[in-house]
Amino acid sequence: MLTFTNAAEQGAWTLAEALSEKAFAAMKQAEEAAEAFRTGKLAMRRQFKSRGMSEIDADIRWSGTTQARKALSDNEWYMAQASMYNEAAAAQYAKALYLKKS
Repeated sequence: MLTFTNAAEQGAWTLAEALSEKAFAAMKQAEEAAEAFRTGKLAMRRQFKSRGMSEIDADIRWSGTTQARKALSDNEWYMAQASMYNEAAAAQYAKALYLKKS
């Protein structure tokens, strides 16, 4: 564990930790959205297979549904958020370490 000599170092590190936690939360939501897409796609395939239709037809139908588009959109949004928070956290970690060495 790092020990800090002043409030600026501690503040930067604390902010970095908070941003990192937000990044992990956003990544978890992105994973949930991806899983929702995958689950829906598999369910559509099973449904089409039981009717004697192909997986390709099921995939085409699934990709046109509102549920699929929402899952993909949510995944893209949360991945962007996770990336943004990770970059901000990295900058704050670097700031804290810079201040510690100064």
